[in-house]
Amino acid sequence: MLTKPPTFKKGFTLIEMTVAIVVGLMVAGISLTLFNSQLASYRILKVQNFLISEAPQVNNTLNRIVSRANFFRMYAGMNDAISSENAVIENGKILALMFQGTDDNSQSFAVISFDEGNSRLDYYQVNSMAELAVASPSWNISNSIKDATFYVENGVLRIKLVGPNDEEIIYSSSTLR
Repeated sequence: MLTKPPTFKKGFTLIEMTVAIVVGLMVAGISLTLFNSQLASYRILKVQNFLISEAPQVNNTLNRIVSRANFFRMYAGMNDAISSENAVIENGKILALMFQGTDDNSQSFAVISFDEGNSRLDYYQVNSMAELAVASPSWNISNSIKDATFYVENGVLRIKLVGPNDEEIIYSSSTLR
């Protein structure tokens, strides 16, 4: 009598399937851990972005502008700056700068203003402070600042900026005089 040779079923055994699933889960777990690590690094970099990239540029811009001025005044609001009344020495939101021309009679004005509603630090170039009432910002120094305050401490102009994540930076500057 002839017997049939045993037939083998094609497929995986239970042990082979278990090993494949465990290896797959390990790869997925490692991938998920790496992804979470990248997200955490991105969040840290995003928080420090203001301090790393924008704050030094704001510092350079403010120092270049203020150091060339011959005179400055601070005001609590735009209406005071326009009328050139009620100057303050602390908690200023507007910094008015006067630049003397080459001849003694010519002068120009610049204003650095913090707009609380839009969180913008703007620069205005005007011929007189009265022009400020209708002037548009010449350019924007920064639009990611939560707060900016101008004040005088020991005769030195200080500019305190609060970044988007409550970072506080204080710049010190002086005018030509």
